[in-house]
Amino acid sequence: MSSSSSSSRPPQPQRASTSTVQPPAWQAPYHKTADLGEPGQEEDSMAETYVKNGYTAKPIVQTDNFTVHEMIHDTWEKADQAVLRQLGDLMSEVATRRERAVPVIGSSTFKLPDRRTFTGPKNQAWFSDLANPEVPLSKLNKIIPHGPKGSDLLDMLESNRVPTQRAVWYVRVAGAAEIQNLSRTRTSFNPSQHSVELAVTVTSYLRKHLDSLVLPRAQTVGGTAIRSTFRSILSEPEGRDKWIHKFSYTLGLLREFYDESLVDHGTVLFWLALQVGLSNIIQLGFIAKVVQEYHEALLQHRGFLRPFIVGLMEKLIEITHIPPADRAVVEQLGRTLGSLLQQTFVAFPDAFIYPRFWKDKTNHLVLSNFLVKAPQEIVKVPYDNPQARPIYDQMRKLFESVDKRNRALLFHNLPARNSFAMRVAMEDIQLLNSIGPETDLHSITYFDNSSPTADQSSSPSTPTMASPPSSSPPPSSFETKLNILLTWSVAKSQYGDHRPYAAATLVVLWRNEAKLRAIRRKAPKPDAALQEHLFNWLNSSDIAKDHKSNATGIALLFGELMRRNLFSYGWFIRRLMARGEIAANGAKKSHLTAILATLPVPTPEFAAERRVALYGVAEAAKSKDVLDKGIRKQIKAAFPIIFGGDDSLDAPTNFSLLLSASCFEQQFAVTHWLYPAVLDRMASDGSRGMDNRTYATLVEIMRLSRCYSSILDLSLRLLQKPDVNDVQAIVDTFTRHADVWASMDALSTIGETLFATHSRLKTSQRDSRMILEALSRPEYSKHLSPETKQQIELDSIAISQGIQMSGPALMPIQPIIQEILDLKDSFSLDEASALAHRLWEQFKHNSGVGQVIWDNVIQGVRQVEDLSPDHSLRVEYVRLYSHFLQTFSQLVPLNNTLDSAVHHWFRHENGREEFSEFDANTWMTISLFILEMVLQGCLTTSTVLGNVAYVAWKKAADLEAPSEQAETFLRAANLLTERLLLQDLPSQQAGIPSDSIPPLDLIQVQRYQTQRQKIYTGPGVKSVFKAMRNLVWLELNANLSQDVRDESIRIRMALCQHHQFRTTAFRHLQDLKQLFVRSLSSEKDVRLADALRLIVHVDDGLEAHSGAAPEPSSEWRAVFAQLNAWGFSRASIELRLTLESMGSGLELASGPTKAKAEQEIKGFMSGLFFRDLHPEETDLTAQVLDGLSGPVATQFVNYGVSRLAELLENLEAQPLSENSVSHFLEVSGEVLRLLGSVAIPAPNTEWTPATFDGVIIERFMRALLKALVTADKIANLKDPALATASALAPDFYAHPKLSELVILLARMTQFVMRFDGVWTVKVRAVGEELIACFVYLAVSYGGGTATDPTIFHLLTDTASYVMDELPKDAKMPNIDLVRQVKGVHPDRLPSGMPHEFRTVIRPLLNYIPTDRYTQDLVYLLNSTDIATGRPANDVDPEAQYQLGPPVQSKAWEWTEYIEDPAADTASEGRGERLIEVKNDTSVPLEHFMARATGEALASRRSSKDESDVAPIPSRPMEDRLHRESVYERDWKDSRIGNGASFDDPESSESEVDDPSPLSRNRGVNDDSRSNSVMSPGGSTISRRTGTTEREIIDVDALDGPQEGARRGTKRKATASSSGLGRGSGAESTDLGDDDIEIIEPEPSSSTAGKTVAGRRGRGRPSGSVSRGRGKKKP
Repeated sequence: MSSSSSSSRPPQPQRASTSTVQPPAWQAPYHKTADLGEPGQEEDSMAETYVKNGYTAKPIVQTDNFTVHEMIHDTWEKADQAVLRQLGDLMSEVATRRERAVPVIGSSTFKLPDRRTFTGPKNQAWFSDLANPEVPLSKLNKIIPHGPKGSDLLDMLESNRVPTQRAVWYVRVAGAAEIQNLSRTRTSFNPSQHSVELAVTVTSYLRKHLDSLVLPRAQTVGGTAIRSTFRSILSEPEGRDKWIHKFSYTLGLLREFYDESLVDHGTVLFWLALQVGLSNIIQLGFIAKVVQEYHEALLQHRGFLRPFIVGLMEKLIEITHIPPADRAVVEQLGRTLGSLLQQTFVAFPDAFIYPRFWKDKTNHLVLSNFLVKAPQEIVKVPYDNPQARPIYDQMRKLFESVDKRNRALLFHNLPARNSFAMRVAMEDIQLLNSIGPETDLHSITYFDNSSPTADQSSSPSTPTMASPPSSSPPPSSFETKLNILLTWSVAKSQYGDHRPYAAATLVVLWRNEAKLRAIRRKAPKPDAALQEHLFNWLNSSDIAKDHKSNATGIALLFGELMRRNLFSYGWFIRRLMARGEIAANGAKKSHLTAILATLPVPTPEFAAERRVALYGVAEAAKSKDVLDKGIRKQIKAAFPIIFGGDDSLDAPTNFSLLLSASCFEQQFAVTHWLYPAVLDRMASDGSRGMDNRTYATLVEIMRLSRCYSSILDLSLRLLQKPDVNDVQAIVDTFTRHADVWASMDALSTIGETLFATHSRLKTSQRDSRMILEALSRPEYSKHLSPETKQQIELDSIAISQGIQMSGPALMPIQPIIQEILDLKDSFSLDEASALAHRLWEQFKHNSGVGQVIWDNVIQGVRQVEDLSPDHSLRVEYVRLYSHFLQTFSQLVPLNNTLDSAVHHWFRHENGREEFSEFDANTWMTISLFILEMVLQGCLTTSTVLGNVAYVAWKKAADLEAPSEQAETFLRAANLLTERLLLQDLPSQQAGIPSDSIPPLDLIQVQRYQTQRQKIYTGPGVKSVFKAMRNLVWLELNANLSQDVRDESIRIRMALCQHHQFRTTAFRHLQDLKQLFVRSLSSEKDVRLADALRLIVHVDDGLEAHSGAAPEPSSEWRAVFAQLNAWGFSRASIELRLTLESMGSGLELASGPTKAKAEQEIKGFMSGLFFRDLHPEETDLTAQVLDGLSGPVATQFVNYGVSRLAELLENLEAQPLSENSVSHFLEVSGEVLRLLGSVAIPAPNTEWTPATFDGVIIERFMRALLKALVTADKIANLKDPALATASALAPDFYAHPKLSELVILLARMTQFVMRFDGVWTVKVRAVGEELIACFVYLAVSYGGGTATDPTIFHLLTDTASYVMDELPKDAKMPNIDLVRQVKGVHPDRLPSGMPHEFRTVIRPLLNYIPTDRYTQDLVYLLNSTDIATGRPANDVDPEAQYQLGPPVQSKAWEWTEYIEDPAADTASEGRGERLIEVKNDTSVPLEHFMARATGEALASRRSSKDESDVAPIPSRPMEDRLHRESVYERDWKDSRIGNGASFDDPESSESEVDDPSPLSRNRGVNDDSRSNSVMSPGGSTISRRTGTTEREIIDVDALDGPQEGARRGTKRKATASSSGLGRGSGAESTDLGDDDIEIIEPEPSSSTAGKTVAGRRGRGRPSGSVSRGRGKKKP
């Protein structure tokens, strides 16, 4: 620092004298002009102020913010800016001369090393050097040997322990040389094929290595197991280490090859995806780790994920089937695979859109376990974990979405649509027909809270197929539902005595709700309106007008309505009088008058009013019917106890007059005359009950006259009697008519009464087991209170415990109990009872006591036939054994009855075989015994039929040779069936020779009817239907005698006519349809069809159904026309049988018969499809044809698809308009819905898909593809002329109809994918075009012209479906679909497409491997390139640039640069090294339009001879909009010393005297750095004096191109004339690789982005290319 003047120094305090230190005189000054300071200056003063506060120099200027900017600016302004213009001209001239002086970079001199064939030792030595990291690759790069190929190459690399990086270099160089050679010899050679071959080599090598890991397996020779010793390679330490090293080394090579793109990515990933399913459990442990490494890459395309997921599921299923004891070994592997499954599902759930895979029940179950039910078992994180729970919830939601989409693709659970009038009526009728003994009418919502006054104009009739309904379904009004209910309760096409009572109860329940609603709303009560509706139905309904056929049903219905106070009898008569329809007025009688004549009167008082209304006042007194006296006479004779008479004689039970009388006369006689007399008699008897015969007769006569309310009242009154005689008969009555009591809503009352009776009997210590059994049945238990249920359960337990409370311990029971066999000798009922008690006390703790007792009783009964030839004596012996078993069964606990023991004996103790061997005489005794056992309640009818009758029918149907024993067994089975299921009269009245075989009286008949009802209302009803098939088939067995077959036919026809069977059959028509409707491929199937017709049409007479099946050609139209709500079930079965008959003609017939069948099926299918279907007709037809199979199903599908093809062709043939599109959608939509509903079964159903006819499917696919192309053109606006050439609106691309069209076309495609025969040769050729169309449309709806998430996912799912089902080309590798799917390029998706849509559609497009060096790189093209088709020779600053195609990776050509920079050619000049700019790397600089600029960057390295000099830090590289000028850059570089930092100016060893304002204002910062980069090949700029500085540009030295050789000259720094600063001199530098600048155009609005080249290799020496913009030269 300069010294200050003495006048300016502050006053100095007095100080001690000091010695002055002066430099010696002989020493030269440090600097000629600089004042470095001398001792004695002011800062050296030790003043007190300076010591305390420190020295502070005075400022040079007055203020800190002083600037000379204004002074300079004023000077330039005064000079009229001449200085600025001159300076600008100077700088422009500098730039021009500098550009001319820059040398041109030469062409690429890169050359691959030569290859030679070495001898053995030399070859080994070369590879030894390759394995030695100390040997530089530049030494080996001169000549490389012809090494091994394929797996030998990998063996050589592994055996020599060649480091992975050096191995990759050798494989690349050798492969590049091979490719170069093949390219010269083969003009069509594709270098990428070499990558595929290397991928196949490495993967095959890995597979071969994995194959050495095998699992032990049992060896057998001739079925005999052989003991063998299994040795695993992993069990030996030496072999394990060797195997693991080899496997790890190969994986390391594969990893490097994959990263360097030397192996084809698609081949490797597809191979890896396949290995999961191809590996065993041991191999899978290693494969799983590899999959984890490449899992993210596998997610890039659906083609990889499909085999990966399939293999993953196979192995997970295999692991779950491993026994639990061995599962611990693979537990970790299972968790790993489960984790991979979960990760795949969360990352890409759309990969699980795979219908063929999803429909498998096992796959679905395992997926749901891993993803929904127990996902925490994989990761071992509980569900309630706050971090894991959102993931679990996400998986559950994704699974539900994927499941829904897969089911939609499979056409499962088609979306429901609004029900039409006929559909609503059918649903109502189906609901009503489901009413049974266990139905709670309170839980049925039939009227839907409808108002009785709503929709008064609706038609009371039910719609039919004959009159097509309107397009919009009418509302379901109260009147319509009431009409259906009343018609159902009366129609003869429906079955069951319970129907009038169910209808009345439903109306009562509605009336009660309506009353409460009217009270709340202060509206009129519904009684008057209801009365009016009921009258309207009587007046206008067709079924009421046909009073002759339906008089009884109408009378019963309205009789119950009057009893429930729903209809007024007096009001009805007055209404008829007001209408003038009574005889007194002389008017013609209407059907209402006839109905009045049959209606029962609610009370006897109305009888006189009725007579006046019917016969007039004059004739009323004379109208006393004579029939009434005859009815009463017959009734009096039947009840001598009630009406007086001799009750010791058998009273006659002839009620012929009563049965032939009208409903009015029947009910009047029974309800108003007989029943009051019964009540009077009961009152006179006091507490006594009624004898069984009288009660049975009363119940029967009331049943015949349909007086069920009287039966109920009588039974309840008898139960309340203290001395009730036979509770069992009353309980049987309740069981026999349980459906009637449920319909009357009386089950609750019955249950309470039964429980009260049970409590009373329990108090009096009387047996009430039968009541407890009844109360435990569902129809009663659900109406009881919880306390009552608990008490019943406790009482049942108490009875069982009381029976087993005392007695000896467990005693072994012998198979033969002689006491039972000797029971016949005593011939005493008391002895039989005593024996039963004695045996029970001995063996009650033995679980098999019931079976042993039964077996001994059967043996005893078999001996009866040998005791006496007298039949009556045999009957007594049978009753003796029956009494014994009855007594024994009463001792057995309720939970282990004798019936269950007998059933077990038949099934497991060879009881069936023993029974089938009885002779005719034995069967007479056994049949009598079994029937007695059923009467006593020891056996159930289901046990007897299931183990005797059904078994006999099955044996007879399968009989292969005549057998007298089988016929005997069959006759006995038919006898039991007839007695148990068919006989409703005592044998004498039925005209059957009794032979003392039950039923002998009415009591026994009712007992059998009760047991029969248990079969038809329980789970055994399906067993009856199944057994009937054998009953039908045995009729065709020629090995049986004709009389036995005729007897079986009679049994079957009688069973079909029986009212209990028919009621049950119509409740289970679907079960009958599934059992009896078959393909009719044999005579058995044809006979089954006839049997089903008999069940359905038995009312039409038996004659029409005894022969062969009717001709289908003359019946199907009539049957189809009968598809109405009431006859739908019958008509549907008839139609199915007709179709199956046609199918059998197609399949079995030949010649004219087959031609006729083909003509019939053609006429049927044409009439069905080739017309416009109404939606309601579609739904009904689909329901009729549900389950269609065989050749008919094939014809159905082919005709339906042919109709769709015709509609598609018509759509394309005519100009498009909104109307044509709407019509197409309406018609083809119904056809497709019909096809999907019929041809595709319900989920989890075994199904053989139909096969398409090749011509039909090809026609359909051509038409479908054309329609898709048209839709694509409209949606993506590809053909503007399309709208003008048609009647479509210009904005039709956004019209909802277009979206509906696209959806329908996609659904058509999904439908045909479900069937076989789709992929013919011609269809396969358009498969990829089909996928492309769906992809284009998906792009359109995913961010193109419109955005619709639903349609987008539908289209991508359809594309995935087609992609999965499309057969692969046998000539192509397994990854052909991964590469060759046509569609949008993954990098050319619309910019407006949401990200979530991109992630869905990209895996469906072409698979493009990613290269880390060229990823996101594109070529930059200017206008000249685009116009001329070839790149320009130089950069045109005036050209407009745009992004070109992506940069293609050349993994084999771009080899590593391994030359030593120190070996570069250098020339010495005044001490500086001059390095040439070489273009000798594998990536030519021409790709980047590189050129030398004369600029240089400080190298990161220092030269060897100046290693003591600290390296100059490299300037950070960055990209920015405005480039740094060369002047600014030189100014900065010239003022950076050795070791200086751009961020820390004080780090420079030399100081700058006057820092430039330019350096301060435009220094290096985050916004203004240079965009150049340092080249690894750049030279180190250094000076021998120890400083390292960049040379300031010598403008004088740049006179022209010829001055380029003088770039090594040196010049001195000069100060600027403007006084901006001065710089120190510097040595000039070389023009090396650092002098390369990437010339780029100025950014414009028409260009975006830039190309950035990466480095080849990871951390390898030179050979890299600079980053920057450029374009590729050819």
